[in-house]
Amino acid sequence: MTDATIASSPLPAPPPLPAHAALFLDLDGTLLDFALHPQDVVVADTLRTSLARLRHALGGALALVSGRPVAEIDSLLDWRGHAAGLHGAQWRDGDGDLHALAIAPAALDEARRAALAFVETLPTGVFIEDKTDALALHYRLAPEAAAAVALAADDLLRIAGSGFALQHGNRVIELKPAGVDKGVAIARFMSRAPFEGRTPWMLGDDLTDEHAFRHVNERGGTSVIVGPRRPTDARYALATPQAVRDWLAHAANRLDPAPHEENR
Repeated sequence: MTDATIASSPLPAPPPLPAHAALFLDLDGTLLDFALHPQDVVVADTLRTSLARLRHALGGALALVSGRPVAEIDSLLDWRGHAAGLHGAQWRDGDGDLHALAIAPAALDEARRAALAFVETLPTGVFIEDKTDALALHYRLAPEAAAAVALAADDLLRIAGSGFALQHGNRVIELKPAGVDKGVAIARFMSRAPFEGRTPWMLGDDLTDEHAFRHVNERGGTSVIVGPRRPTDARYALATPQAVRDWLAHAANRLDPAPHEENR
């Protein structure tokens, strides 16, 4: 079967998660239902519990891989495990040390000032999410502004320069550090314990996750798209974040029958 056929065919639900997996999970649109503003997402305690149990069952080989900064990942999910933020520009290793790519802050500051000016000229509902080392232009509240936001994002990239790149997502365009994506983030984790030697699994929903799907597929792993977006390089699908949460809970009950509070 060709990749084009896979992309256009109905995708099956993923098989049960094996104990030898290395599990990588996106947040917004995958673990969490979208909110109109990123700060308004709701996180159920049951999700935190499932993640803690799966982290224990997989010997620590579970990483959250998000466009959000690592600090936000930690705050939302009470997480202290492996994580990659800003699409891989930040990452925390097994020793708990947080690393980040060096950026040109002056260039980003100039782009930030320009972004604030751009937003004043764009339709109501377009807003900036300032991630300190990245900027996201959201237009979920104003989908009719897609073309105008794309033009503004191109201008921001021109202002910021070659150290940055644009990442398109679900009604958002982000100015982020160049040379990183979620596939790069997963490759970094897979080269080290406890991920090394395991089979990678990636669950994600957005265009930002396609790099990760391709990398996982190349390693003979399992890629799972969440939601209806097609085409995709993912080989399996779950319909909604709630379906993901249910799937994770079932996996936790099977792989780690007794909860371990100390691993939360």
